[in-house]
Amino acid sequence: MRWKIIIVNSTILLIVGLLSFALVKATLEDVLSNRTERKSAAERAIRSANMQFELDSLRLERWLSERAAEEAVVSMFAGGTSQARSEIASAQAKRLRDAATKSTALAALPIPIVLFVDSRGLVIGRNDSSQMRGEDLGRAYPSIAEALRTGDTSSQVWLNRQRSEQLLASYAPVRGEGGEVVGMLIAGSPLNDERLSLISRATSGQALAVAVVKEPDTVEIIASGTLEGPRSAFEALRQPSVLSRAASALKAGRAIFDDSSAVYAAEPLQGYQGAQVLLVAGLNQSLVPSVGGLLWPIFAVGALGILLVVGGGIFLSNYISAPITELEEGLLSVINGRTNHRFELEHPEFGGLVFRINSLLNALMGVPETDADGRTSQPPGAPYREAEGP
Repeated sequence: MRWKIIIVNSTILLIVGLLSFALVKATLEDVLSNRTERKSAAERAIRSANMQFELDSLRLERWLSERAAEEAVVSMFAGGTSQARSEIASAQAKRLRDAATKSTALAALPIPIVLFVDSRGLVIGRNDSSQMRGEDLGRAYPSIAEALRTGDTSSQVWLNRQRSEQLLASYAPVRGEGGEVVGMLIAGSPLNDERLSLISRATSGQALAVAVVKEPDTVEIIASGTLEGPRSAFEALRQPSVLSRAASALKAGRAIFDDSSAVYAAEPLQGYQGAQVLLVAGLNQSLVPSVGGLLWPIFAVGALGILLVVGGGIFLSNYISAPITELEEGLLSVINGRTNHRFELEHPEFGGLVFRINSLLNALMGVPETDADGRTSQPPGAPYREAEGP
């Protein structure tokens, strides 16, 4: 009996657990692994990250324009020897770099380099170093020569392996007293893994990468944001097949695609001109690594339930089997000749049955029943008689 109770209840519990798992899994898979929704999330991720890059460039351009109009900066180009201008330019560049660090508008934007170039594109001075003085930066980066010619603020991507430079640079023209462009104030922020991680945390929290398209079939990742969560999408961004499909965003403006493991979105980097640079976002196909892994507590609770069923079955079996066994053994002893045997079993469920078995045995053996005071029990309507002595 004990094992019948345990097996029946365990089977019921197991069936309910499996049905619950199947139903919840089917429901969650549509919510957590909905490809249409994940593609929309990838599009939002790439859009928000690109907007952050563009906002950073606009903030830096505005800040540089204000600094470039300061009298201390304009007067630096007015005259004096080249050595004196270089020393003043380095000091001013250091001052502006420190001011940028303290600026609330640029607080989240690291700016390690600030420098000045003259109207020919030659470096006058930079912060914290005498290096680069006299370098023809306009030749290395034609965008500087273009900015000097037009007198417009702009932001560019600097990628130069020979110079070991990988920066996002913003330009602001410095104008003389007659309004002519006499030089350029330039500030550069790093384009590296740390920058991508900061933007990822500030926007969508998804895997981000910046890739440069060198040739139609050659795409190279130059920076990628690290994640603390599942890394499948982050690692998938480096696959050549993913990068080649992302390159189509240069012509289409945006590319959204997926594979068996992740969903991707790619756009040209906004706010910065120059090289063919892509911003790529990657999202896992599911919000969780495995829906089955998410639902494992159902099996844990089911296993706990089976253990409780086993314990409850043993307790219930003992509660019922023990008095039945005692009744069976007592009746067997009566059958074997022990006619004076009576049951003294106190049990909430079997107490009434025990009383009636004792009454039946008394009737069969001709033994009158007595109450608690020793008086013989009488049938209804019979005259009262004192119990006879032995």
